[in-house]
Amino acid sequence: MKYEKGKYMFKKRGLIVLLVGFFALTLAGCNLKSSRRFIEGKAAELSKVYPTENLEDLFEKFPEGFQIISTESRQETEDSPSISFEITLNGSPYNKEITGELVKRSATTDSKGHLQEEVLVQEKVYYKNGSLHLVSDSEEKITNLKHPKLLVQLFTISKEELKKLKVKQKSYSPETGSATITYQLNNKMVEQYMGLNGGNDLDMSVNIFYETIHKNDFGYSLEFRDKNDYYYSYYSEVILEKKNEEE
Repeated sequence: MKYEKGKYMFKKRGLIVLLVGFFALTLAGCNLKSSRRFIEGKAAELSKVYPTENLEDLFEKFPEGFQIISTESRQETEDSPSISFEITLNGSPYNKEITGELVKRSATTDSKGHLQEEVLVQEKVYYKNGSLHLVSDSEEKITNLKHPKLLVQLFTISKEELKKLKVKQKSYSPETGSATITYQLNNKMVEQYMGLNGGNDLDMSVNIFYETIHKNDFGYSLEFRDKNDYYYSYYSEVILEKKNEEE
């Protein structure tokens, strides 16, 4: 009986040691993924596409196709509606065309805090000769295409430049397997692109998706925010590599 009891205790202690070791390794892995070095290293991989002056060159990097979602929103006062412009582009690997849709929305919050949205414009868009174009040739509708180029065609990201920036916050989520890092940025070109007066520091956030961290796919969103007591301005780009679902 003493032998059996001692054998049981030995196994129990061994199991406890294994569990403690497992949790220690898990914690160490989370701490590593939460570090600036790790998150910034992943964020710096955006240099693969920022900048890409000709979006058609993205087919060389993503031969199975890609998707870009550009969103810009602005609210002038607390009581005024938020106006947003969203462009979704899909790069087809078959005909090497880049086409998509522009949606302009107005959003307000009612007295009960419920969000009310209205679609103001919905138009087909395409990319050609270095610029975005509406399928419609109506001059009135063309004014809704705020930028002939996306920020990915103009803005440069590099590991060296990211190291110079002040980090405002960073995080890694074990639940979702994604990470985020937010920098303080002062960049005249970005401010002009967003229609800002200049002189304000922006929040620039790089959101790194699960697939990028754990599967070596390419999936990011890049966000810029400028906010004070009177208004806010926001711009983001999501860039996703498409993969063959059968793989």
